[in-house]
Amino acid sequence: EQEIIEETVGWIMREVEWPGKLDVFVVYNTPEDLPKIEQSLVDMQASTSWPEGRAFRVMRVAESRSKAANLNAALKAVGDQYVVIYDADHHPDRESLLLLWEKMQRRNVDCVQGSYYMRNLSQNQFGCSPCAFPFIARIIDAEFFTDWFLMKLVTRTFFLGSGYFSGSNALWKKDVLASREFSVTAQTEDVDMAIQQLLDGRRIEFCAESRSGELAPMGLCACWKQRLRWTIGWDETSL
Repeated sequence: EQEIIEETVGWIMREVEWPGKLDVFVVYNTPEDLPKIEQSLVDMQASTSWPEGRAFRVMRVAESRSKAANLNAALKAVGDQYVVIYDADHHPDRESLLLLWEKMQRRNVDCVQGSYYMRNLSQNQFGCSPCAFPFIARIIDAEFFTDWFLMKLVTRTFFLGSGYFSGSNALWKKDVLASREFSVTAQTEDVDMAIQQLLDGRRIEFCAESRSGELAPMGLCACWKQRLRWTIGWDETSL
C-alpha cells in the first residue's frame, strides 16, 4: 500500500466532488520506519495547495498491528459529523460521495454502502508472455457487478431487510460508527462491525450507483488468500 497511497490521496483530494469542508485522514501502522514515504506524507500534510480549502492529515498509530486498530484511532481523531471510509487502493468516482450523502439524507439512515469495481483490468496476467491474458480482474469485476446490482438487491429485499457495511466506500454518521469498536481479532473487521451495528438496530442501505474503483489481486495465489480470509471472516462472525 505504501507504493500507491500518495496517488490515492491525490485522487480523493482533487477529484471527488464535495461542496463543503473535506478533511482526508491517512491512518497507518508499520513495524519499521519508512523514511521516504513518511516524509512525503508529512509534506503533503503541510501543503496549502489542495483545492477548495481541503485538508490532509496523516497519523501513524504506534501501537497498532491491524487495520481495525487504525480505524479505531482515526475515529477518536475525527471531529466531523460524518465519516467516509476508503481502502488505500480505492479511487472513488467523482460523484460517488454526493450519491452516498443524498441517499443518507433521503432515507434517514445511519450508513450508506457504495459499490466497487476493478480499475486495473489490464494488469492481472495469467500465463506467460506472449500467451498471457489479463483475466483475473475481469472475472472479479463481472462478479462484483452481479453482486452489487443483483445479489445485494435480493439480499436486501428478501433476507436481511437491510444493507450491510462492506469496509470501503461507505458513508457513516460518525457517532453511530464510533459507538462500537472495530475488532482487532476478527478476520474481517468490516463484517464484524456490520453485525454489531445491525444488532444495535442501526439502519444501513446500499447505493450501488456510488462506485469506487479498487485494485484486483495480481495473481491467483493472492486472490485465493483474499477469498479465504473473507470466508473465514463471515463464518466466525455468523456462527
